[in-house]
Formats: sequence, C-alpha cells, structure tokens
Amino acid sequence: MRLHSSSSATTPQKEICETTVTDDGKAQVLCTISNDDDRASLWSEVAIKAAKQFTISQREKLKDLGALDIKRPIRIIGKPVSEVCGMGDCVVDYESDGASIMSDSDTKIVHFQRHGQGYYNLICDMWREAGKPIDFDSSDPNLNPVVRPEFLDPPLTALGMQQCSSQRKLCSTLSPELVIVSPMLRCIQTAKLSFRDHVGRVPWISHEGCREELGLLVGNKRRSISDIRADYPEIDFSPIKYDEDVLWDQYGDRRETLLEKSDRIYKFLTEYVRTRPEKEIAIVCHSAYLFTLLNAVMDIEEEELRSWFLTSEVRSLQMTFIN
Repeated sequence: MRLHSSSSATTPQKEICETTVTDDGKAQVLCTISNDDDRASLWSEVAIKAAKQFTISQREKLKDLGALDIKRPIRIIGKPVSEVCGMGDCVVDYESDGASIMSDSDTKIVHFQRHGQGYYNLICDMWREAGKPIDFDSSDPNLNPVVRPEFLDPPLTALGMQQCSSQRKLCSTLSPELVIVSPMLRCIQTAKLSFRDHVGRVPWISHEGCREELGLLVGNKRRSISDIRADYPEIDFSPIKYDEDVLWDQYGDRRETLLEKSDRIYKFLTEYVRTRPEKEIAIVCHSAYLFTLLNAVMDIEEEELRSWFLTSEVRSLQMTFIN
C-alpha cells in the first residue's frame, strides 16, 4: 500500500503549469496545484458527514428495492488489493499484489476515481450547511437546486481542481493500460488532472456506461459530444452513439431508478470492461454510480470498498468475472 499524504497545513499553494502540444499541433496548458497541506483538509466536515449518511441511506434504498439480492448470470467479485486504506488512498501495491492478480485471465485491476468537487456538489454542500433539505426527486428548483438549467454539465470548482491535483502523485504510481472517463465535464477534468502522467501513454476513452444517473437532474446532463470533442480531441468518444444527450432526455421529468442504474452498470462491466484486452484499467466516474456498482452489482465483503466515495477519492480493487 502506498499512502501519499502531505505534512504542513501552512505551506502556501503553488500552481505549476506546463505547455504541451497535442497531436493536431495545438498548444495546451495544463496546470496543477501543489501544496503540502494535510490531504484530509480537502474535504469539509459537511462533505464527510454527507458521505457517511449517504452510505447508510442509499444502502437502505437498495435493500428496500431488492437490489442487493439480484442474482445475475455473471457474478462480479471484488476484492481489495491493499491491506490498509487511508482517506482518499486505497490503491494496489504492485510489489506484493500485482503478479498474482495479473496471472488470472478473467481478473482485472480497476482503479475507480470519483470526480473532484463540482459546482453541483458545492451548491448542495451550501444548502446542507444552511440546514436546507434537498429533494432530489423534485422538479422545483426551490426544493432541488440541481434542476436549474444553469447546472448543465458543471465543471470542477477551484477546490475540486485542487483535490484532483492532490491525487496526481498517487495516480502516477499506478499502471493503467486504459483510462475510461464519463463524458461529463467534471470527470474529464478530474482525469486530466489526476491521471495526467498517463496522457499520451495509454488510450483514453469516454463511455456512457459509467456516467451518473440519467434524467431530471440537469447537473447530470452532458453537452453534445461534438462540443466536448472539440475541447478534448485526444479522447476517443466513438463508443458514444448519440451526439446530443438522448439517454438523459428519454427519462423526462423522472430520475433513472436504482434498479435501472444497476442494470446499466452490469451491462457496462460485463459487455465492455470485461471484453477489453487491458488487464489494468482506470475508470473516472461518479459517487452514486460507484455506490450502486460496489453494493448492488459487485459482490464485495469489505466495507471500506463499499462506502460512499469522497470527491476525487481513488480506490483500486481486483475484479473477477465468474460465469
């Protein structure tokens, strides 16, 4: 287990920028924020408390729907690849774990990362700090702020970029042969900051199968693929069928249910991830998606793997498919 944490809470932040040239000859400036703060300070008490509450409430919802007991044709077993997990760090130690895992033909190492704090998360935290409950099933913006049209495909906040930059050192020690990202802007920005040392070294692919729940919440509606591709030409968007967000639109004024989301995740893992030739993959996606994946789709015993992700958190696991 490699833990990467910082030491001083008073060391000033430094922004480090590098200019690179893309394949089409365009200059691209990538900046990261470097500091020596305790990484735990990147998550507010409100955010940590919310993650703990979501772990309890969302698991109860999954249980009540019977989503925790569904038997599917292919079992997907998840096991930790580290004996010790710290806040935001739960990744493979290749010296002790990698060789035995990689020898199994139906097993992969997957590095899951939740995106950093986006404006979607910020406004929700502000409501919680003010003691205002959020009804995520309501279409009334006075009860549910993330149905406002201004929240279309929101980017990372400054804190979100700092969180993701803080994960760069950890992610540079990983060895993914493929990076898969949700087409949502906050996930693409997260991957570009945290996994930037793998840009140009391995394929980068965007897939609808790992995006957040569909319908109602405008914060989960993406821009057109043509617009996104213009900003990120180095990412392969070919697995995405529609230019406009047809998948989100088809749900109208309702949210994708947890059972529908579970089925979409299962299809993504068994029909796409499993069939990829790469043995080690990074997937940058979303919190509710990850919680459903780890609790309702995969068979996992360890609680530290199944709990709600903090923003920008990285967890590595061994994923085995059994017919």
